[in-house]
Amino acid sequence: MTAWLSQFFIHPAFVLPGLGLVALPVIIHLINRMRYRRVRFAAMEFLLQSQQKNRRKLLLEQLLLLLLRMAAVALLVALIARPFFDPSQLLVLQGEKTHHVVLIDDSGSMDDHWAETSGFQSALEAVRKIAQQGARQAGTQNLSLLLLSQPDQPLLTQASLDPTLINELETKLDNLKCSHRSLDLIAGLQIAGQQLKNPAAAKHLHVISDFRSRDWGPESALAVALRDLDKSGIDVNLVRSVPTRHGNLAVTELVSTVNLAAANVPLRLRTRIKNFGDQVAKNVRLSVLQDGQKLPLSVAVDELEAGAEVTREFDVVSNTPGKHEIHVALPADALDADNVRYLTVDIAPTNPILIISGNLADGEALYLQDALAPAAGLTGFAPVIENVEFLRRQPLQAFGTIYMLDVAEVPADALRVLKDYVAAGGGLVWFLGPQVRPAFYTEKLYEEGKGIFPTPLSTVNELTVDATNPAPDLSFENHPIFRAFQGQDNPFVENVRISQYVGTPKEWTPPVNVRIISRFRNKAPAFLEHAYGKGRIITCLTTCGVRWTDWPRNPSYVLLQLELEQYVARNVGTTSQRLVGEPIEIVLDPAIYRSQLEIRPPDATGIVRLTAVVPKPANGAQPAPGAETRLVETYRDTGSPGIYNVVRFKQDESTDPLLLAYNVPVEESELELAASDEIRRRLGSDTHIRIQEFGNFDWIQGRQAGQEVRDFLLLVILVVLLGEQWLAMRLSFHPTARQPSAPARLGGQGVVSRPKPAAAVVQDSHQQPVTRGQA
Repeated sequence: MTAWLSQFFIHPAFVLPGLGLVALPVIIHLINRMRYRRVRFAAMEFLLQSQQKNRRKLLLEQLLLLLLRMAAVALLVALIARPFFDPSQLLVLQGEKTHHVVLIDDSGSMDDHWAETSGFQSALEAVRKIAQQGARQAGTQNLSLLLLSQPDQPLLTQASLDPTLINELETKLDNLKCSHRSLDLIAGLQIAGQQLKNPAAAKHLHVISDFRSRDWGPESALAVALRDLDKSGIDVNLVRSVPTRHGNLAVTELVSTVNLAAANVPLRLRTRIKNFGDQVAKNVRLSVLQDGQKLPLSVAVDELEAGAEVTREFDVVSNTPGKHEIHVALPADALDADNVRYLTVDIAPTNPILIISGNLADGEALYLQDALAPAAGLTGFAPVIENVEFLRRQPLQAFGTIYMLDVAEVPADALRVLKDYVAAGGGLVWFLGPQVRPAFYTEKLYEEGKGIFPTPLSTVNELTVDATNPAPDLSFENHPIFRAFQGQDNPFVENVRISQYVGTPKEWTPPVNVRIISRFRNKAPAFLEHAYGKGRIITCLTTCGVRWTDWPRNPSYVLLQLELEQYVARNVGTTSQRLVGEPIEIVLDPAIYRSQLEIRPPDATGIVRLTAVVPKPANGAQPAPGAETRLVETYRDTGSPGIYNVVRFKQDESTDPLLLAYNVPVEESELELAASDEIRRRLGSDTHIRIQEFGNFDWIQGRQAGQEVRDFLLLVILVVLLGEQWLAMRLSFHPTARQPSAPARLGGQGVVSRPKPAAAVVQDSHQQPVTRGQA
């Protein structure tokens, strides 16, 4: 009985005893009647006859007074038991069950922690309270539980709330962990709405989140989605799980500024630190670790304003070739996951570079070779000089960059190999010279803007000395390969002299995919950049050696070639960084690799062994004739940030590890909360969506609706008590002061005396009083 009453009262234990108190006025009335003894005597007959005329009216008034007193007691009991009114309870009385769908936001920002708890733990506590309250109304409440990271895989689906389910739920909640991903709350709401499709059920959706300000802009799609749910008849509760905004520093970037890395050669890294809090951060120190060992260096920021971001660069040196892990770390704060950023680098013994010379005898290529590798092991580059025939004799994938110096023509089969190399990500650099045939370059290499050369060519032009124009022969755009020459006067570059170059047609205009990054003194293009497939191409319209320029004899030449190589080379030194949650797709060549492979996650949960298979063609289609067979496997459990080690086993029994760096999304570092008033403004005044503040669980027990009923009860009690007092005053006897008897005329005849009112109450020394109406 108490369980059933708990659907309507916050304190149902007071209801049944309180009903007994309602009979108290009747009991008191009956006791009072037992105190009097009826005595009949002649003097009262006159009054009794008069009373008979008003008896029915008096009985009705006295009955009404008794009912008012009983109602007053019943209302006081109800006030103590605290009833609440929920329209859905009407459906419960008809046999329907209330369906609660709880959507827990487990995005990265919910790991915001303070004291001994976090936003995610607060969300789990709210779920416990919802379930416990529902279990008190066993048989009437259903619960569906969804995580935002996987809303299509509910933890519970319309489970009937009872003590047994509470134990099962507790086990599930204990095993839950907050993700580090950036999640789509709108998509979660849509799936949660599908859970509440039954139109006959009482529908409640509880969204437990931190409600960050970034989701509640002027055109908030989230507000639109919530309004749609409200219009569909779903009772929506927005439950806050974080009390206030906490300060947070985050590492937002860690990248290599170069594409190549070699043993014993400094590797320049760039990192960014941002203050996502609302207070100034001082004495910020960033630790640098390589392969788990802290390096004897740190990145320091003396002061970082609220909302500001700083960039710092530093060098690390690896003494051994191979794959290495690098990460940087800030001290602990409200959100620990974004204090660390991971990077993997593949350190090569040397980085081979191919130089194709159109004339091996002229020695032009030696200037480039000396600039890239003045001494063995000094720069990590290993350039080799070959003629154009090498392109079709040897595989090119081992080279990070190919330089083409004053090559007259490229044979068709070599050109096809060169195109494939660049399209796959290889770097290509063109330097021209007197042997270049403009017609071949325009027709076969430019290909109307679709080829591996950026511009059509015209003729060789002279860059004559102009005494009236003191400008240097070269000017540079803002570009990484010229960054050492910008921002200040550079006497070395200003002294470079260009005598000749190959011009472009006057009518030619660079398309959107071609950028002119340097010009000659006469404004003709000098350096151009464009892309072909995944590769970068840099083109210089003058010579690499001293045939048309004295630049190789200028100290700035070495700096140019080193920056050019680092910029254009194939990215073989660092792997692309990924965000947590992105799957790892492994594609293996069965001629090289076995089908077995291992995944070693960063959270040390153990080794995951997988087997790659040949994927089945879609829709039963047959593979194309001659198509290469590949083994494919996908690993999806990448929710933790860190380094994932994918171990591939070769057919020769050796292993080929692949290190992949996974980091948290930067947007989850923003911990600013949306104000409740702002959320209400975005939702609009015509919705019934409620916002529950952090730490307030009164709504779970229906206390908000109960507050409205309590106010109504207080008003009713006031009216009942006023009515009872008025009616009691009207029905009670109030004697007045004794007045002198006045003569009264009777029918115009003699004078008679007024009867004494003392007949209303008579008693003797041994009897109780007899009151009016009881004689």
